[in-house]
Amino acid sequence: MRKSFYSIVTMVLFLVSCSQKSTDKVSSTINFPKGFTQTLVLGTETSANKQGSFEEMSYVHFQLDEVTADSTFVFTGKVTRMQYKSDIFGEKESLDTEVIQSLNSTKRLSATELEMYNDIKQYLDKEFTLTLDKYGNIIKEAQFKGDDSYLYDTSFVDQYTPVPLAFPKEKLAVGTTWDFNTENPLIASQKIKYVYTVDDITEDRIFVDVEMTIDGFAGMLKKNKAKGIYEIDRKTKRFIKGERTMNIQTGGGKAIYKIYEL
Repeated sequence: MRKSFYSIVTMVLFLVSCSQKSTDKVSSTINFPKGFTQTLVLGTETSANKQGSFEEMSYVHFQLDEVTADSTFVFTGKVTRMQYKSDIFGEKESLDTEVIQSLNSTKRLSATELEMYNDIKQYLDKEFTLTLDKYGNIIKEAQFKGDDSYLYDTSFVDQYTPVPLAFPKEKLAVGTTWDFNTENPLIASQKIKYVYTVDDITEDRIFVDVEMTIDGFAGMLKKNKAKGIYEIDRKTKRFIKGERTMNIQTGGGKAIYKIYEL
């Protein structure tokens, strides 16, 4: 009986210790090493619904050029590949810029696919710069490099950053919560609010719950929410992977937004 009692107590203590969250407090500043490079893949996909489905992916390479005396981080970025696949009302389209470039031919593209490719091809591997503060906030927005930079629309790359979430000034601990407000890069009047909460901290990772609220639009769409979790490197704040999921208001199904390092 006594042996059985001690076995139960030992098991309970083990389960409790396993379920406890970290009590660590860690710096909230980014700490990328000299020469840091990373390729992030950013994608959106929808599950099939009455209207169909689509998937798009952008591959964006970042290189840290400079860390200034006041701890700002200057990056060069470039979009190296884009993929698109859709099946809308039975009409199927697909595009992969890497395949097109390797074949050096657009003969296999439909008229719609060719139009899409012509819209984006000039931006592939076109370098742009942006500057972040030590918390990951963009303090100097993306600008294309080169004497012909005025020919390029920066809205094409405004959404890309090597730090997909900006951190608060306070140290990070389990339960730390902070907000970030912005607007839809395509529709400036549509406000977006992010609420981040640290879910757990391990020896080498920080797990952050994310809830995004996006305003309705023009009476056609109601306010909507997306929820997910991000995984961040504890020391450098390098983004490792994450996703958010949102219900689609028209036609049903879900939209999933993913980011991960290549």
